[in-house]
Amino acid sequence: MKISRLIILVFSLVNAISCGYKSKKDITAYVYYDKSQSEKVTKEPLIAVTDEEFLQYGSRVAYINEKGDTIIPLNKYAYLGTDTLTHFGYVLEYPSDSSYGRRIAIDRNQNTLYDIVFFDNGPDYFHEGLVRAKRNGKMGFANKYGQIAIPCEYDFAWWFEEGKVKVTYDARETRDKYDDHTRIESDEWFYIDKNGKRIN
Repeated sequence: MKISRLIILVFSLVNAISCGYKSKKDITAYVYYDKSQSEKVTKEPLIAVTDEEFLQYGSRVAYINEKGDTIIPLNKYAYLGTDTLTHFGYVLEYPSDSSYGRRIAIDRNQNTLYDIVFFDNGPDYFHEGLVRAKRNGKMGFANKYGQIAIPCEYDFAWWFEEGKVKVTYDARETRDKYDDHTRIESDEWFYIDKNGKRIN
């Protein structure tokens, strides 16, 4: 009896190590704003300003119009690289305890559009006109206007190349024991096109 329990325990450990672990998903119920097609019209740009010595990552940031009117006030967001906000901008939520909050995309009316996917220590890059976006822990894609072009329903998505992208509903993370890098694995990868349609 003890031997069979030991065999089961060893098998379970080997299986866990070789297969990785289910990637941790943010279980949240954040509310997001869906920009309509009519909101593509470019309004006057908003310029990032701060009351700190330099405008840098994590600085308190406000956005003003060309007349100097404050459109987005200080002490609500921290700077995350958006100098000029037209259709949308990347910011950090700036809680009252001064710790950095969520990395989000907002519009000029301070609506939260989506959570930012970070890659290579910064916000993800656009590929073929789309950028990865997250909503409540699931990935999809946003366009240059900040609109969700492909719904956030995947566990993981790569980048678009030649009009298609590899996605999965069931991702797991594995960590390399030598260099501590994380890899995303799945047994159920498939491709979709820029309309979100599955490609056979």
